[in-house]
Amino acid sequence: GNKTDVRWAAVTGARGMGLLAVGMPLLNASAHHYSLENLTRARHTYELERQQETFLYLDHAQAGLGSQSCGPGPLPQYLLEPRETVFSVRLQPVSLEDQSPMGLSQGLLEGV
Repeated sequence: GNKTDVRWAAVTGARGMGLLAVGMPLLNASAHHYSLENLTRARHTYELERQQETFLYLDHAQAGLGSQSCGPGPLPQYLLEPRETVFSVRLQPVSLEDQSPMGLSQGLLEGV
């Protein structure tokens, strides 16, 4: 599922190599074995087609759940209102042999 108010997120393969994302200030992150196209197209979970690749989704914010299709809509405090936003993400290749993602993320934030 989606994780909110994340400082950093890393995805790595079996050999420890991967990608580090650092939010400035924070970000929402989720990782799936399903493409955005597949998630959008599927109407039921059994229609999802698991893929070998890992898809990393990074967002500034996400609205709360609820669509009024089978219940109430989101509460007002969970709606996203249109507004100008400044949001940055730093992406860095990572190897767990070299440095921990946490240590590397702290270095990427210095001087920001």
